[in-house]
Amino acid sequence: MTKVELRKQMLNKMKSFSSTGKQAADSSLADQLFDTEVYRKAQTVGIVLSMPHEVNTYNIIRHMFEDNKQVFVPETNYKLRSMIFKEITDFADIELDSKGINHVVADNETTENLDLLIVPGVVFNHHGYRIGYGGGYFDKFLANHKQDTISLIYDFQIDAFETEDHDQPVDTLIIATT
Repeated sequence: MTKVELRKQMLNKMKSFSSTGKQAADSSLADQLFDTEVYRKAQTVGIVLSMPHEVNTYNIIRHMFEDNKQVFVPETNYKLRSMIFKEITDFADIELDSKGINHVVADNETTENLDLLIVPGVVFNHHGYRIGYGGGYFDKFLANHKQDTISLIYDFQIDAFETEDHDQPVDTLIIATT
């Protein structure tokens, strides 16, 4: 199966995951994240503003605020095919971008230097390689910036696939049993 086919198949599984099962899995993933030493040590954390079918990051971000973390979310330049991270301090500062993805519209600090990056994805293998949404933004960022990386995933997102030269693995997979 190609990456495109595998991505499509997995997105369908993610979108059909029952809401009660998803809420329990999301809560478990958040608790496991907060228990890691790398999270406890991190001062600056990058994380996406999740879509409904993804692990809910909004509750995680709220917890990060309570832990006095400086939280950053992707700010994507689609023309240059690049990504930096912009600080989020208030959920009221979120709007949809031109691709329908939530981002921070306030004139907040941006950075490329993070202590920890929570990396999203659609399909993962046991070695930490991932298939994302096909833009290559995270692989490009990971190739050029060194920080600790974790992905929060559901067990059904694990599958085997061929990696490519540009693919970048994450350090740690935190997996929820569904």
